[in-house]
Amino acid sequence: MKKISIAVMMIAGFFSTAQLSAQSLPEGINNLYADRDQSAKAVFEKLIAANPNNLDAIYWLGQTFIALNDVNAARQLYDKTLTTNGNAPLILAGRGHVDLIEGKNNEARQRFEAAITASKGKKGDDPNVLNAIGRASADSKAKTADIAYGIEKLKIAAERDPKNADILLNLGDAYRKAHDGSGAVTNYQKALTVNPALARAQYRTAMIYYTQKNWEVYLEDLKKAIAIDPKFAPAYYELYYYNFYRKKFAEADNYAKQYIASSDPDVQNDFFLAQNSWINKDYKGAINTLNGIISKAGDNTRPRVYKLLAYSYADAGDTLSAKKALDTYFAKASDEEVGPQDIVFQAQIESSLGADNATVIRLLEKAVAADTIYKNKIDLLQESIENAKTKGNKEMQASLYLMLYKTRKDPYNNDLFNAGYTYYQGGLYPQADTVFDTYNKNYPDSIYGYYWGGITNTAMDTAALEKEPYVTKIVNSFKKTLEIAGMPANKERFKSQAVRASIYLTQIYNNTKKDRDSAIYFIDKGLEVDPTNANLLGIKEQLSKPVKGARPAGNKPSSMIKPEADKSKSTAAKK
Repeated sequence: MKKISIAVMMIAGFFSTAQLSAQSLPEGINNLYADRDQSAKAVFEKLIAANPNNLDAIYWLGQTFIALNDVNAARQLYDKTLTTNGNAPLILAGRGHVDLIEGKNNEARQRFEAAITASKGKKGDDPNVLNAIGRASADSKAKTADIAYGIEKLKIAAERDPKNADILLNLGDAYRKAHDGSGAVTNYQKALTVNPALARAQYRTAMIYYTQKNWEVYLEDLKKAIAIDPKFAPAYYELYYYNFYRKKFAEADNYAKQYIASSDPDVQNDFFLAQNSWINKDYKGAINTLNGIISKAGDNTRPRVYKLLAYSYADAGDTLSAKKALDTYFAKASDEEVGPQDIVFQAQIESSLGADNATVIRLLEKAVAADTIYKNKIDLLQESIENAKTKGNKEMQASLYLMLYKTRKDPYNNDLFNAGYTYYQGGLYPQADTVFDTYNKNYPDSIYGYYWGGITNTAMDTAALEKEPYVTKIVNSFKKTLEIAGMPANKERFKSQAVRASIYLTQIYNNTKKDRDSAIYFIDKGLEVDPTNANLLGIKEQLSKPVKGARPAGNKPSSMIKPEADKSKSTAAKK
């Protein structure tokens, strides 16, 4: 659905007086911006039939095809026109718009520069052509467009024609695409200052506050847009959704009716019937209605139809069909239409169909990046962690803890520890070891990274604490564990960690390094923390007995010294 509208009166600054004599062109543009695409198409086709060389009408008919997701028709129209009007600036800009949507940025830039050159007059560049170039760059369908270039051209246009509200609106859209909400709102308000009757500016302002979840201002601006233009369909649609998802179905139904009354007669309005079937868990009914829309609307089917179809299939247990519908949604939808929860849903579908963890994690990273609200990012990750925990997916859970750690404004050491510990629980020891090394670097005064780093390396040393580089890492980790645990303030708190570290070090020095004196030393270090520990006392008694026969000092059977079960807490202390 297009998120744009424009009042008829503001179009006057965009076209010559002769072209506006019948007011048909602004009428068509107003229909286009108010979601009445078929009405807009009919107006522009009528104008072209009356005057096949009406380049303004041709440009806007191409824009209507783009709004209808029929980029091929727009390309054919602009190409046909350029065969007889090769230097028509507005058509060149429109053709560049098509190039941007198709990801042909270099070709688009060449057409834009040619359009600027062709339109340059004694007073400089034509602001209307610059505006068309800026509109193309700001279009959310043009996903790879150089938005900085578009903003630059729109700024020049605004300087050349400061009373053209359409330029300011497009500049607001460009800033919004650049994720500069403040810049967007500023230019929407400037547009309203130039033309207070501009419903689109009020509506677009509302959509900025939608992304910020500022519902009070969002609703206020939507209602202001309707006050400006009572037939402004996009605002009714937003109000429908706002009430629908809050289960205020009577209010939602009222806004749906007003949307339909303000729109063209269209089979796609059956979407509201499908939505009601879905909310009532009549998934089969929803699927039948939505497929009926697709069969009649064909390539012009709005992306939202495919999204609801994907949810309906998923809720009906047909995950494969849900994926197919969702893939079509992402292929058709603009960046503006796709929300973070859509990407989370995509990740869930891919996971259900057996996608590897790396694929799902990349999607969740994309969802986090797409959300502009910090709290939403954190909530999304915490919810995803709980889902992974419920499924017993340790790798996914650990990776999400890492993502959460990196996403927080104030990094939280428990997230990093939980990532390492969860990798350890899942038997992913190299990943755990890497995380604990990072933990030690970032929190060198904490015992947890050293202790669990040592435990992780004992799990990787399949040669019974004899293989490098594990032995060295184990020794260094547990020495640091004993050092921190031995501090007066820590002895009571970290007894279990100290005892286990002491036993491992004793085993390595006695059995692997054949150094009984050092083995006894580390038993004593453990006893400094827990003087009455029966296990440590028993091991010291064995090590202190004289060696019989010719056995070298310290050459005790490994069975004499065994690490006791870990009784330490599995979560790090908060900072």
